[in-house]
Amino acid sequence: MARLPRIVIPNQPLHIMHRGNNQQDIFESEEDIQLSLLKSNCSLHAYVIMTNHLHLLITAEDKTQLAIFMQSMANRYVRYFNAKHGRTGSIWEGRFKSCLVDSDQYLFAVYKYIEMNPIKADLVTSLSDYPWSSYAHNMSGHNDELITEHALYKALGDNAQQRCDSYNNLFDTLNIEQQNDKITQATMRGEVYGNDAFHHRIEKLLSRPTILSAHGGDRKSSEYIIKLADPLI
Repeated sequence: MARLPRIVIPNQPLHIMHRGNNQQDIFESEEDIQLSLLKSNCSLHAYVIMTNHLHLLITAEDKTQLAIFMQSMANRYVRYFNAKHGRTGSIWEGRFKSCLVDSDQYLFAVYKYIEMNPIKADLVTSLSDYPWSSYAHNMSGHNDELITEHALYKALGDNAQQRCDSYNNLFDTLNIEQQNDKITQATMRGEVYGNDAFHHRIEKLLSRPTILSAHGGDRKSSEYIIKLADPLI
């Protein structure tokens, strides 16, 4: 059975997760982490880089630009890491995972989902103590050259301080406990994460399902299973 193409809509944000092979540690220093993110025509809004995986919230101009960004990051980093550690072979656990995000309704839930990772992993007790994240930029206004602020983030205030204050309030009051598993599942399965209207719009645009069934069904049905992960574009 052919895999469905990855769901990418021009200028619509994506949540991306990429993990090291066998969950091995692949980021061992600040130098390692800085080299892993390369500039492209994609805009990075939020990120966290853990020892063995990373999360990115990215807006791509199109599928080609996303592919350039991810392939450059993955392939160039493998060459760098292997040369540094005298090893060969891939360090990534298969293809990267992604889900298209309904920015109007769920953008800031995904921001928080990403930036809370160090707390969830018990790496720190305060997010401000974790350096490899967009948290400091989005929450406190510390300049991060990797970040391009999303239009909805910019709309939080007329200046940097107002935006940070509004983001702080959102972060503190937004309860994503019931959304955590849904975001994870949508990302791992290559689905769309959004409300019903957003799903219907994307389904109509792409003429394909945006939520994958847990059980079998007619190949022509929107409930048809996609058992394999989406390919690297």
